[in-house]
Amino acid sequence: MQTALDVVEFLKPKPCPVEMVRIGGTGDGAYLVPDDLTGIEACYSPGVLNRKDFEDDLQDQFGIGAHMCDFSSDVDQFATPLREGQSFRKKWLGVEEDQDTITLKNWIDEQTPGEADLLLQMDIEGAEFETIMHAPADVLRRFRVILIEIHQLGRLNRASQLAQILPFFQKLAQHHTSVHLHPNNANPQIRIGKTDYWIPKVIELTLLRSDRIAAGGKMISPQMPHPLDIAYNVSWRQPQAMGKVWSS
Repeated sequence: MQTALDVVEFLKPKPCPVEMVRIGGTGDGAYLVPDDLTGIEACYSPGVLNRKDFEDDLQDQFGIGAHMCDFSSDVDQFATPLREGQSFRKKWLGVEEDQDTITLKNWIDEQTPGEADLLLQMDIEGAEFETIMHAPADVLRRFRVILIEIHQLGRLNRASQLAQILPFFQKLAQHHTSVHLHPNNANPQIRIGKTDYWIPKVIELTLLRSDRIAAGGKMISPQMPHPLDIAYNVSWRQPQAMGKVWSS
């Protein structure tokens, strides 16, 4: 992976052996998730902003508890009370351990040591780049499913900044495959170079661990937009759609 078009090829959703389900309701913060959740021990959700619609719905539908962290949130300000099977740390997720920050590795070692599969749902406003790069590969591989809101994609058009973020996509691609992509309409789209590809500056990416795809049977082609997609993350802006080239 060396160019912006290599990133595009990674981001383009690929066929997978399971259908998508929607978790988290019908508004911003919900995701389309591959229905391959049986056996996942826990969800890790950094960046909650005092809301846990996704985590509550995940527990209601699939019995999967969630560990959450967000220094900007307070558990007594949550829109819904913390449940049995859920935990919250008032900390940032980052690359160094200190009073206000926890690393992904240490967080998992504390809560779910071992080898059981996990789910990652990450929306940390641009800190995803350094957090993923700092996480050991064997920690990332424990996540059967990764749901990640990726910010600052205007950097794909600037060579110096593209070089900074390429390792992030390369690392995700080591063990995971894109199976769904949804535009967040909070920001305008940009054209990648002189190509036919337009991409929002913020996207919601669904990744499934590649071994789950390799072990599957009949493949289901991705749909963009998917019937379960919402039209708006932000109601006062125009909806966005990925062009047909993203499905080819």
